[in-house]
Amino acid sequence: MTARRAKARSDVFDAIAHPARRRIVQRLSRGPAPVHELVRGAGMTQQAVSKHLRVLSDAGVAIAERQGQENVYRLVPAQLMKVRAWLDSFWSEKLSALKTIAEEE
Repeated sequence: MTARRAKARSDVFDAIAHPARRRIVQRLSRGPAPVHELVRGAGMTQQAVSKHLRVLSDAGVAIAERQGQENVYRLVPAQLMKVRAWLDSFWSEKLSALKTIAEEE
């Protein structure tokens, strides 16, 4: 893997860019889940789900914890807060502009 590819895989925005990964994140938002449950709910092969989980893990969005013979994944909300902060920046700019327009009238 090239250094450029490794860097891209560590980005939270890249991690949630794929619809399948967003579905996994949505599922994990309801609580931790073992891999076999994620596979069953995703409609994909275990290999495909594992690939998506690896991207989410590399970005720090999800973390695996070994429980017995299986890995159980859970979200790391702090990483997703980066996305929220970025989106919130748009709202503050728009609200600020709206306030300026309202005060001018």
